[in-house]
Amino acid sequence: MPKRTAGQLNLPGLYELRITGKTSPRKSRIPHREILKALQQASGMGSRGLIEIYHSEVLTVKTRTIRLLGRKISAHIFNTLLGFEVKASFKRIQCPDMATARYLKIFTELGCRTIKLPYDPTVTARLLPELEVAQERLVSGVRLLFPQNKDLQLYVLRHICRYIRHRLRDA
Repeated sequence: MPKRTAGQLNLPGLYELRITGKTSPRKSRIPHREILKALQQASGMGSRGLIEIYHSEVLTVKTRTIRLLGRKISAHIFNTLLGFEVKASFKRIQCPDMATARYLKIFTELGCRTIKLPYDPTVTARLLPELEVAQERLVSGVRLLFPQNKDLQLYVLRHICRYIRHRLRDA
């Protein structure tokens, strides 16, 4: 069994680890939803996940729908003469300000096909730090869980992002 650090969470299905007192065989499936819940619980009481922030803060205000690429891909923000531009693969999205560009970058990197963007840029700017912290907490938590297996990190992140996309789409 690999050596574990103090910061790692116990999860079923991996090296016969446990989260709720039950042990699972090693060859069982990786519980992505349980990993997501464990990462959110481990981060503290005051922090919310991407899904909770989106449901409680974004969907309650007046929004417009933005079409994104629809694939989990890294996005880059470029400064142009007319504002900012988010580039993911071949798709470029024009943004009037940096807050909107950073907001769209978060959801582009999750792989969302469409996303709701608040009309009020101050709402977007207010939500950005919390959204970015939630995304970084997710990525760093998965890296901490599987420190030596990069393929497993990517696999778990891909499936957690798929679950988050599904929950955001059903909103």
